[in-house]
Amino acid sequence: MSKTSEEKVIPAEVIQIVGRTGIAGEVIQVRVRVLDGKDKGRILTRNVKGSVRMNDILMLRKTEREARKIK
Repeated sequence: MSKTSEEKVIPAEVIQIVGRTGIAGEVIQVRVRVLDGKDKGRILTRNVKGSVRMNDILMLRKTEREARKIK
């Protein structure tokens, strides 16, 4: 099996849209609640490229990483 098929993804629900970041504002910073796995219930700040709305489900590869806060 290849490495990509063995990777576990963890669902997380968008609970807050913090704001836009990046040079041209192409990245959206969101707060998500992890729905499964060892970090179930944990709230993280993540950067998302592309359109995203409240209550969307994101599939995260890692739940250890957290984005820096927007100043």
